[in-house]
Amino acid sequence: MPSRCVTEHWAVRTGALDPDGILAQPPPGAFTLLHGDGRFVVLAEEPLAHLGAADLADLHWERTGEAPPIRPDLLGFVTYEHGYGLDSTLPAPPFVQDPLPDLRFTVHRRLSVFDRTTGLLHEAERNLPAELEPAPHDLGHGAFAARKKADTDTAAGYAAKVARIREAIAAGSVYQVNLTRQEAWTVQGSLAALARRLHGLNPAPFSALVADPAFTLLSSSPECFLRWDQGRILTRPIKGTAPRHADPRQDETLARELLASAKNRSELAMIVDLLRNDLARLCVLPSVGVAGFPMLESYANVHHLVAEIAGALAGPPRLEAMLKALFPGGSVTGCPKLAAMGLIRELEAEPRRIYCGALGWMAHDLSEGAWALPIRTAWAWDGQLRFGVGGGVVWDSDPAAEYEETVHKGRSLVACLRS
Repeated sequence: MPSRCVTEHWAVRTGALDPDGILAQPPPGAFTLLHGDGRFVVLAEEPLAHLGAADLADLHWERTGEAPPIRPDLLGFVTYEHGYGLDSTLPAPPFVQDPLPDLRFTVHRRLSVFDRTTGLLHEAERNLPAELEPAPHDLGHGAFAARKKADTDTAAGYAAKVARIREAIAAGSVYQVNLTRQEAWTVQGSLAALARRLHGLNPAPFSALVADPAFTLLSSSPECFLRWDQGRILTRPIKGTAPRHADPRQDETLARELLASAKNRSELAMIVDLLRNDLARLCVLPSVGVAGFPMLESYANVHHLVAEIAGALAGPPRLEAMLKALFPGGSVTGCPKLAAMGLIRELEAEPRRIYCGALGWMAHDLSEGAWALPIRTAWAWDGQLRFGVGGGVVWDSDPAAEYEETVHKGRSLVACLRS
């Protein structure tokens, strides 16, 4: 592909991007909205080009004006199944029926970045010989309604898979496997209304809506997969879950019990060790370390245990090298990673797609970026919607409790679909 240059000019003013307002009246054309509860809200409109990993080296950037503190040059995602092509020892990925590409990062004509810290709204207009014709999204119109169609697993079926994983642990082939299940729904009306409900009911650090002509991605994820900047990279895996309670004293008791749980701390420790090894493949040694273990984070329906692992990058990263070293995230595979992925491929009835993949932004030269690990995430196309829920299975996992944990994790999505 010949070299291409994006010219970009930024203007800045006092202003805001209101995610609720955008979801109430979404732009008419395809767009991506990253609207977590962190410092920045990002709205990208009118896709000019969709890029794969091999295209980035041929893309150059010329920018003028007052750019924001972050450089979300490219917005996009990687599906979980892309990971099966990163190692020749893994089984082939399953057949998929939805229209999602396995990996796609997009250059948009218009980009808006609202900085909640400064109150400034940075707006960019880009020029690039467009490869894509302007197209409307497929969010739908009218009152939203949904009906549950199917589960991939009953409680008993899920328990049987937990038992199969425990057999593999006893045999010494794995130590932990992240087992997931999926729900399928039929939907009609405005998916923007569903995204708005989810934003109101379950605000999360990495909320997102990708409105494409062929599909829609809706995410309310609490988990940071990767954040890298100024030569450093970090990941914040979640492992260990307890339900919230309406009574504050009982809720505090559940949180304390989670922090003290030997099983959940062990589950998190295994993934921390895996991710230290993964980061070491890209980082200067011995810079990789654990900044927090364990930390408690609380969300609308669940408490989570979280850790933070960070290191100094050995050099400017390349997308292929990052993915090969780090993808998929260890918290959604298990350990050892390749053995766990092989067992996941055997046990799970449907491909995970955007669920458990990666979703976010990066600079065109990969000098910085932020990717969520999209859990609490649904994808929709042609009146169909799917979402996944799961958890880490270890030797002392209780099958019934593991299934119940998936119910807690899916509660916000189900409430939004049924309301």
